[in-house]
Amino acid sequence: MPVALKRKEKDGTPYRRPPEIEAWIEKLEAVDAAARLLQFDGVSRKRPEYVPTEALLYFLRRTWADGDHGHFEKIFRILLKRIDQSLHSTISDARMDGAAEIRDEVRGRFLELLSRDCTEQHDRLDFFEVRFDSAMVAIRTTVLRKIGPSTIKTVPLGGQEDDGPEISAEVEAAAADFLGGNSSKLDDPAFRLVWFAAIDRLPHDQKQVVILYLQGIPIDAKEKHVMTIARMLQCDERTVRNRRDRACKALKAVLEQEAEL
Repeated sequence: MPVALKRKEKDGTPYRRPPEIEAWIEKLEAVDAAARLLQFDGVSRKRPEYVPTEALLYFLRRTWADGDHGHFEKIFRILLKRIDQSLHSTISDARMDGAAEIRDEVRGRFLELLSRDCTEQHDRLDFFEVRFDSAMVAIRTTVLRKIGPSTIKTVPLGGQEDDGPEISAEVEAAAADFLGGNSSKLDDPAFRLVWFAAIDRLPHDQKQVVILYLQGIPIDAKEKHVMTIARMLQCDERTVRNRRDRACKALKAVLEQEAEL
């Protein structure tokens, strides 16, 4: 039977793990520690046998509470590897200047929480057992607010090849807004070079919005843990949309002028 979480909601009800996480914990409690370790590591997230990180964290905390520091260290290494893989995906060197420093700061804040959890037995990690990814997003958002949007690179879209910057699927989808729904124009290397050069010449405030938008970051969100452009730039949603619309108008004018040449 999984150990209940201690932290409580504002209305006084205790935190509860999602039913699927409880089911994973009960399933893994029925096998020995060695078998659990094998299932924790080396399994793709896309596979059905992949153990959710919420469940992995549960066993990490339990091994420490039980004094099994040997297994704690082994599970900790697996958890840290997952965190590092996620951080390299969301805070890549290709997208941000000083990305390594940002990743270190996010990782450090989580490790501080884990250290306090081990030494003080507090409940700050309880939410990580409920929604691990959302909790990490909250840390990442806090760090990015502290460091500021000036770290965002001008063209965070991949390497510069002979035929122009590479385009990811998420960038191509976002680009459709700026290209009248016709993102297929980006298939032309010459067009890509013109387009990115036009972005680079935008006023700084508009360029920031365009770059973040092309990375797939939403303009605004009701959920406080979601990283948004408005929160990163510390302005309201209307200001972000106005900057985006002005940038869109300017880019279309440049591209129409280019088409006439």
